[in-house]
Amino acid sequence: MTKKLLKRKQLLIDTLSVQTSSGKEEQMIQYIINFCIKYVPAAKIEVDNNNIYVTKGESDIYPCIVAHTDTVHDIHKYYKVYDDDNCLFAFNAESGTQVGVGGDDKVGIWIALQMLLSQDIIKCVFFHSEEIGCIGSSQANMSWFKDAGYCLQADRRGSKDFINSISGTLYGVAFAEDVAPILSKYGYEETSGAITDVGQLAENGIGVCVANMSCGYYAPHSDQEIVEFLDANNCLDMVTHIINELGCTLYTHQYTNNWRNSYDWGDFRGASRNYWFQDQQNESEVVIDQDGYETCYYCEGELKESEYGDGFRFCGDCNSDVIVRDEEYDFDEFEDVSDNYDGSMAHKQIVNNHLSNYYKNK
Repeated sequence: MTKKLLKRKQLLIDTLSVQTSSGKEEQMIQYIINFCIKYVPAAKIEVDNNNIYVTKGESDIYPCIVAHTDTVHDIHKYYKVYDDDNCLFAFNAESGTQVGVGGDDKVGIWIALQMLLSQDIIKCVFFHSEEIGCIGSSQANMSWFKDAGYCLQADRRGSKDFINSISGTLYGVAFAEDVAPILSKYGYEETSGAITDVGQLAENGIGVCVANMSCGYYAPHSDQEIVEFLDANNCLDMVTHIINELGCTLYTHQYTNNWRNSYDWGDFRGASRNYWFQDQQNESEVVIDQDGYETCYYCEGELKESEYGDGFRFCGDCNSDVIVRDEEYDFDEFEDVSDNYDGSMAHKQIVNNHLSNYYKNK
């Protein structure tokens, strides 16, 4: 491995070694600030309500990198990151067990820090509390993005997904055409995905193209979570290529949340069919491959047992329970915090917090 790759991997290990959890993000926030002060001294750092905004260079238009500072994992007293042939994982020496390494979204933070090192003109923003409802990005200082030309986030499991839609298109034709050959070169394909900070920025009305992408972590939100360094590095190379190619170009785009707008947001208890399924209540939302492996229809996330029984599975990526059987269900018996959900940030945070806590305790 070259010296360049070894330096990159060491920074990734250093970043993964910083423990952080939703609401307990002080160490990671300070780590990012200290890194910028030491290695990017010319950058302007702004901290507002635990969100970190970093601007490097002078330009009318900036490429922007987005990441979040929290994970779903607990803080451990005896925690260490190990490297096994470029597979990075974490171990708790006190319990003698593997624990989640927090690639979601420490890999995204690592990519942002690498871009601050390598690019002359760049903006990077680090949002708090994404895992419990995109709280930091929902409260973002949107005036800071007035000179952003486009925003990229690395906050997706796997190694090939480039997210072009989160309940609505995230970018337009011009952006798609410009990035298409780059995606192909690095083995990425466009697909839809679940809510994350760039999706929230789109909902906030940022008015430019945004995208999320796989960045080399696997089994997120579990103790078995790992990071494959070569996959993470491939993502970093692709992000670098995109920014070098697109430069300081403005890509405007107006986002519309098609999922929310396709429903009459009100009291759904009187509806003849469950509103989540758009009159497709008999169709399964679980994809089962030839080996019997189950994934979520909407985001291809790994599935766990659901508290609602055998007819459902829980998807940690979507933070939701999905139907698995071609049977009729009486959904009125499942009364929970999502009843009368109106799509507001307040309800989104309540639901995501409830489901994240449930998932942690599985």
